[in-house]
Amino acid sequence: MTIITDKKLVINDKFEKAISIAKGDPIGEDTIEYKDWKKTGKKSPIYRIAIEYCRFRSENGRIKTETLTHATREKPLDDLSSEDQKKIASFLEKSDPAKNEELMKSLKSTGQIEPAIITADGFLINGNRRRWALGKLFETQKRDRESYKYINVIILPGHDEKGNMLSDAPTHVDIALLENRLQMRRDGWSEYSVMNKVLSFRSYTDGTVELEELLNDDPNFSELSEKDFKKEVKDWKTENFGTLDLIDLYLESNGMKGDYKKIEHRWESFKELNQKIISKFDNKSFKTFLQNFGYSADDQGAITQACFNLIKLKDPKVANFKRHTDIIREIKGWMEFKDDFLKLADIEDVGDGYKDADEKDRAWQHKRAGEVSNLVKALTRLDKKQEQQDGPIDRLKEALKKFDHKHLDEDQIKRLINDNDIEEAMDLCQKIQTASRDLHATLFAAKKKHPKNLKKGTRSLADFKKETENLN
Repeated sequence: MTIITDKKLVINDKFEKAISIAKGDPIGEDTIEYKDWKKTGKKSPIYRIAIEYCRFRSENGRIKTETLTHATREKPLDDLSSEDQKKIASFLEKSDPAKNEELMKSLKSTGQIEPAIITADGFLINGNRRRWALGKLFETQKRDRESYKYINVIILPGHDEKGNMLSDAPTHVDIALLENRLQMRRDGWSEYSVMNKVLSFRSYTDGTVELEELLNDDPNFSELSEKDFKKEVKDWKTENFGTLDLIDLYLESNGMKGDYKKIEHRWESFKELNQKIISKFDNKSFKTFLQNFGYSADDQGAITQACFNLIKLKDPKVANFKRHTDIIREIKGWMEFKDDFLKLADIEDVGDGYKDADEKDRAWQHKRAGEVSNLVKALTRLDKKQEQQDGPIDRLKEALKKFDHKHLDEDQIKRLINDNDIEEAMDLCQKIQTASRDLHATLFAAKKKHPKNLKKGTRSLADFKKETENLN
C-alpha cells in the first residue's frame, strides 16, 4: 500500500523492483500535469506493462462514497489485499455503467490513446477505469484477448539505482493536485459525483493539503483577486464542506454514521437545506427572522431535526411535491408557523431492534411518513392562507427582496451569466422597468384621488369610491 508521510509517499520496494524489471524500453513519451512539468514541457517516457502490475487505489476519489461506506459497514479496504482489489474493481464497474461500456468499445476499436499514470510501485493515480476495462475485456473477449493484457503507463519518480528517494518523487500534495487536474476537470470523461469530489477534497485537507492550494490550482479561481479569492474559498467551504457536515450529522442522528451510499442521491437536498436554513443560523438577518416568529437559539436543534424528517421522507409525492428540493424551498415560509413547524421535530423515531438500517428505514416510512406528510400538507395550507392575506405592500417588498439577492450583484453576474444570457437578462430588465412604471402611474393616480388630497367641494367621497372601483 502507498503510505502517506509528511513529505514523500513511501514506496513499496518489492513492487517498485518488479515494475522496473517488467517495464522494458519506452514506447513513446508524453507531458503530464505533474508538478510544473506541463508548463516546462518536460517529457515522460511511456511504458507498456502487464495490467497485473497496476493496482487500484482505495483513495481513488471517483469511488470515495463507496470506499468510505465500505469502511463503515465492514472494514477499511487494504490496497495490498487481492480480495480488496476485486472489491475496488466492483465499485469502479458500478460507478458509471454507461461510460464504462463506452470506454470498452473505444478500447476495442482504437486502443488506448492516453497513458495511465502510476506511482513507482504501481498504484494508479490516473487510469483506474482503463485498468478495469482492459481487465474486463481480457476476461470476456475471445478475439485478440492478449492485446488487452497490457496497459500504457507513465511511472512517477521513486528511488534511484542506489535506493535513494528522488527529489521529484511525489508528495501527498503532488498526488492531490495531480488527481484534481486529471480527473475532476476533464471534459468528456466520466465525471466525479459532487459528493465524491467534496469527500475527496475533505480527505486531502484533513492531511497536509490546504483547500486554498487546491482551488488556486483551478482555472475558475486562479485569476481572482486576493480579496475575491478569499471570499470564494469561504463560500466554497460553507456550500460544500458545510453540506457534508450536515450530511454527517444526519447520518449519525439516524444511526448510519459514514454510510454515504444511503444518501448520495440526496446531495442537492442537503445542499439546498444548508444554503437556505442551516448555514444561516449565525446570520444577523436570519436571527432576526427567527426572533420575529418566536424562535430562540435553543430551537436550532429542533429546527434541524424537523428538516431532517422532511429529507427522510422517501417519496415526496405523498406530500404533494415532486422532489425533495421543492420541499426544502418551502421550509422558511413554513417556519413562520412555529408551533406547527416544530411538530415535525417531535415525530419519534421507530427505535432500535431492527437488523439493519434498511429495515429500520422501511419501518419509519411505514409508521412515520404519514405523520410527516400530514404536517406538510397542513403547513402548505397555512402558508397559502397567509399568502392570500398579504396585501400589495407585502408583495412589493418581496419583489424588492428578490432584486437584492446575492446572485444578482455585479460580481456574481459577471461570473455566472454567459454572453448568450446577457441579452435575455437585459430584455427581462426592460420589461420589469415597464411594469414598474405602469404600476407607479396607477399608484400615483390613486394617490391623487385619495380624499385627503382632494380640494374641498371638488369631488364627493362617493365619487372617489366609484372611480377607484374602476381602477380595479
